[in-house]
Amino acid sequence: MHKVIKIRYTLYYGETPDAKCFGYMELNQEGNMIALFNGYGEEIDMYGGHEFIKVRSLGKFDNEDRDHFYSLLESDGVG
Repeated sequence: MHKVIKIRYTLYYGETPDAKCFGYMELNQEGNMIALFNGYGEEIDMYGGHEFIKVRSLGKFDNEDRDHFYSLLESDGVG
């Protein structure tokens, strides 16, 4: 089961940080981060400089049910 967690994040990219934003983090079965998304559900570069704080878990979904991932985002007001 993958998890979707709402996060508050700051992007650095070697410059003055942007304002703190809310977004989403996708974790795989082992609890490793596999993707970061901004507040609009668009994937952002997870290898760029970033710092994040967990806000809350939105839910879980299995590998075959990617639609449930988007349902979790929609339940949080994205899309």
